Amino acid sequence: MKTLSILTPTRYPWRFNGPRHSRHRIEHRTFLPLNYVSTKIEGITLFNPLPPRRFDLVHAFNRLPIGTTPYIIGFESHLPRAYGLEQTAYFRTLRRSLASPRCRGIIAISEHARRIFEAVHADAPEADVLLAKTIVRFPNLPLPDLVEPDEPRISDHIRVSFVGNHFARKGGCVAIRLAELAAARGIALHLTIASTLTMGRGIWTDPQREGYFDDWLRRLEHPAITLLGPIDNAAVMDLFRYSDFSLLTTFSDTFGYSALEAMAVGCPVIGTRQGALPEFIRDGQNGILLDLPTDEYGEWIESNTANRDSPAFEAKFTDEVERLAQQALDAIVRTHEEPGVLARMRVAARQTIATHFGSQDASRFWDDYYEVALNS
Repeated sequence: MKTLSILTPTRYPWRFNGPRHSRHRIEHRTFLPLNYVSTKIEGITLFNPLPPRRFDLVHAFNRLPIGTTPYIIGFESHLPRAYGLEQTAYFRTLRRSLASPRCRGIIAISEHARRIFEAVHADAPEADVLLAKTIVRFPNLPLPDLVEPDEPRISDHIRVSFVGNHFARKGGCVAIRLAELAAARGIALHLTIASTLTMGRGIWTDPQREGYFDDWLRRLEHPAITLLGPIDNAAVMDLFRYSDFSLLTTFSDTFGYSALEAMAVGCPVIGTRQGALPEFIRDGQNGILLDLPTDEYGEWIESNTANRDSPAFEAKFTDEVERLAQQALDAIVRTHEEPGVLARMRVAARQTIATHFGSQDASRFWDDYYEVALNS
């Protein structure tokens, strides 16, 4: 059995979308994030050419690799990434690369991603070729040991965690409001936040006016909130182990890898019904899903609107935060009032990861897929 030499990117998302262990030689290399040059060219990239080495196959993610080596490419929402440029010669060039023999496979990480891909290319001359080489493969992660926290759980104290650097986009304002509402109702709930608190300008879901988030930042000083700032992955996993729920009331996420990590240690996720989250969160069984007004692709209807610096958009955002926080708190209270429900949810959350996202099965899949792709 031949050992192949596979070039892959670095960075957090690829770890979930490639083999954790492989019989092939996997080499991770940095790549040029051309979106820092211009968002118009973020759909392509160049890998670090040093040290010089021949590779049998490139396993790219989101960005088409420049060069001549055969490649496969995974993606999380839109492919190619050329937002607003779908009618340009540049976009058509990238699409021809995907349809060419050099591209040996296209891997959507969810049905959500595949639906977008099919819709974007439905009228293209290459549509049949593109769809014939497209498959869906969920991300993967190792199943951590179920180590009980050193500090015992407090049964009458609800612990909620929020992890996300794009604070407002991923539901951080909802988390703040949840803590405030719980305190006002006399509910013993504590919220722990791990975030860089990045929000506002340049983020496609956020109010853009300077100063809008000042009040939200002041409200982080609430006594029921602990702000940790950014923490490493091991600390994130420990935070989830301590938590009764992880909050991902996101306005825009393709998959939500933090949701997988929380569920892997038996922490149910409170998420919004958008993106790929409904593909693995089962409301009332392994987590809680809250409705969000979405378009036909499952994306928030207000994402990327042109008036995000207007009072009207701010009002919509604030109202949506309030609604989601109220619904999240009601769902938490219902879950805690019914004996045994949270315990069953915890077991089901972990079982979902073991059944559908296991890294051992994924590694076997990718090893075989590389060989088939290279010989296609």
